[in-house]
Amino acid sequence: MNIENDIFNVIEDAKFAGEYVSVDLIQKMQASGRSGLAVSVGEEEQFLLVFTDGCVEGAVLLGKNGNLYGDKAIYLCNNDLRFKIYLTEKAIAESVASGCRIYKKGHIQNSHLEEIPEIGEQKKGRGVIKLRIVSKGNPLAGARVSIRKGRQLLMSEVSGPDGVVAFKLVHGTYDCIIVDRHGTVSKYRIEFNDELIDTIIEI
Repeated sequence: MNIENDIFNVIEDAKFAGEYVSVDLIQKMQASGRSGLAVSVGEEEQFLLVFTDGCVEGAVLLGKNGNLYGDKAIYLCNNDLRFKIYLTEKAIAESVASGCRIYKKGHIQNSHLEEIPEIGEQKKGRGVIKLRIVSKGNPLAGARVSIRKGRQLLMSEVSGPDGVVAFKLVHGTYDCIIVDRHGTVSKYRIEFNDELIDTIIEI
C-alpha cells in the first residue's frame, strides 16, 4: 500500500475546511470531533496528519532523503507548521491511519506555552554546537539531525559526507534527535553552555 498516494487520492474527494497552524488545527479538530487529513504547506518537506474523531492518529513525513511514518514522523513535526485540513468520513481516515499510526501520543501537544522570562533576567549567551555523527567508526552521511527544546522543534539539518552538522543556539539544555537513512531514531540530551562545542556522537 502506498500511503502517500492513498492520502492524496482521498484529498481529491474530501471537503476543504481551512488552513491553520498545527497547534490551532489540533485544538479545532479536538473540539469538533471530526475526521480528516491535513497536509502541510510552504515547506520543502511535507507533513501529513490523519485525524479520527478529532484525534491525531497517523502521521507521515515526506522527506528528501526518504519518508517517515507514525511516531518517527510526529516527533519531527514543528508547532509552527501550517496545514490545510480536508474532512472525510471516519472509516476513510481510519483506513489511512492504519499504515502510519501514532502510538506514543505524548509527542503530540494541543497547546504550547513559551517560557516567560523573569524580570531582570540576564541575557543568555549564544554559541555554536558542531556535531559529528559517526556509525561504526565512520562518518554518517544523510542523517537527519534535529534539535528540540521541550516539545518544540527548533531546527533540523541533514549530515553531509563528513557526518557534520552545526547549529547556533542559546545556552541551555536541548534534545538531539538523529534519524538515519533506515529510519532508526536515536535521542540524546545536550547541555550547551560554551561559545563552541565540537563533539562526536556515535550511533
